[in-house]
Amino acid sequence: MITRVIHNGPPLWVLREREPLKMNQPPIGITTKGCVVNVVDGDTLDVEITRTIRVRLKDCWCPETRTRDLEEKKKGLAAKAHLKSLLSDDKDVVLFIPADSDGDIKDVFTLNRVLGYIFIDEDNVSSRMVADGHATAKKTK
Repeated sequence: MITRVIHNGPPLWVLREREPLKMNQPPIGITTKGCVVNVVDGDTLDVEITRTIRVRLKDCWCPETRTRDLEEKKKGLAAKAHLKSLLSDDKDVVLFIPADSDGDIKDVFTLNRVLGYIFIDEDNVSSRMVADGHATAKKTK
């Protein structure tokens, strides 16, 4: 995996010698590289870091695959297949688990899953699933 360094300011040669280089603070939370080992459905996947954890994508609500509603199940299986296709070329991802303003992550665990964002390069997978029509950013039911 190639690491990219992004500088969001004037060209470095424009800065004066005495002017300190200012950098933006990253958001509070946990960010780590990982590898996708399993796609459960359109909005849930297993990511291996030092151990495999189940990640529920934030801001990504897909139809369920485990339902008696056959139409919803069909859409849920299509969302799952689409998520798998997004991850097929490069399973190396960045997992971001946001924390609250105190730096705590205690409220990001639900149903044995951690709530987080997955990035492939600079592409937010939740936003991509919504943009591709397989999910909504908010829960609709």
